[in-house]
Amino acid sequence: MKLHQLRYLVALGAEGSIRASARSLGLAQATVTQGLSELQVSAGVVLLERRGRGVQLTPAGLELLEQARSIVGQVALAEQRLERHRESGAQRRLAVGVTPWVGQTLLAPVVSAFRKALPHVRLEFVDGFAALTYPRLRDGSLDLMIGRIAPAALLQGLQAEPLFRYEMTVVGRAQHPLAKARSLSELLETDWILSHSPHEDESVMQDLFGKHGLAPPHARIQLAHSGWLALALMKRIDMLSFWPWPLLETQNFNGDFVALNLNERFAHHEVGIVRRAQETASPPAALFIELFREQVRQAAVSTDPAWKRFFYTLDWLPGDS
Repeated sequence: MKLHQLRYLVALGAEGSIRASARSLGLAQATVTQGLSELQVSAGVVLLERRGRGVQLTPAGLELLEQARSIVGQVALAEQRLERHRESGAQRRLAVGVTPWVGQTLLAPVVSAFRKALPHVRLEFVDGFAALTYPRLRDGSLDLMIGRIAPAALLQGLQAEPLFRYEMTVVGRAQHPLAKARSLSELLETDWILSHSPHEDESVMQDLFGKHGLAPPHARIQLAHSGWLALALMKRIDMLSFWPWPLLETQNFNGDFVALNLNERFAHHEVGIVRRAQETASPPAALFIELFREQVRQAAVSTDPAWKRFFYTLDWLPGDS
């Protein structure tokens, strides 16, 4: 029995007809028919029976199909792993956009495992603002992004796999004079520093103020294009910001900052893996995604108090991950 013959059998089991199998394999129908006939001869037992205009697997064929799926799957896995080694033979670059709270929590173990597996692939990380990273995903300068998933209308040419859902909240220093405020209306005369792209300004102002019947205090709002810069300023100046809840459980936030216990509730967003649509991930990108999913799975079920607090601030969307 030849490997290509077993692949034809697996395709037949999945597609249900030789014509559809040939189409899925990108081969001529006669090629698949001949391969299956040769497989039957080498097996020494009837595997296929003609029924009307199609074919049906016999009990022997069904039993061989089960084994063929396992064999083809194992070979595919071996080829994938070897491809990683071939790809690592030359200097390569993998560019990943990462939202700040993911970068401060889940990323480090992923990077360590990735570097051990593919030491010759150079990693490049970019702050994961959707409005800035999506164009870079489309033009190929970014390979993937782990960050906020934009509305469907903005995902043209991209595909997204949701992993988490979280709520936004107003944040300030624990010693901020308005740390015990209970309403947004009490915060209109204080300074803010927000971290989003100019393209998102209108939607952020609507989520933060407009939905609650308040006019944004534009004269009081500063904009930082880096989350790290906004964080550094907030540590020294009495400014408020608008951040994802999970960020409060990161090392830079924990203890120094508080979420204001306001009466208003804010929008939920989803974070996930975003990359170009209709494109197979490169071996380095596929490995990075696989390692990230595994880290999420481990952290989500961990008994460590820090991970428990972290996952309390968001909804994990397991899906196939």
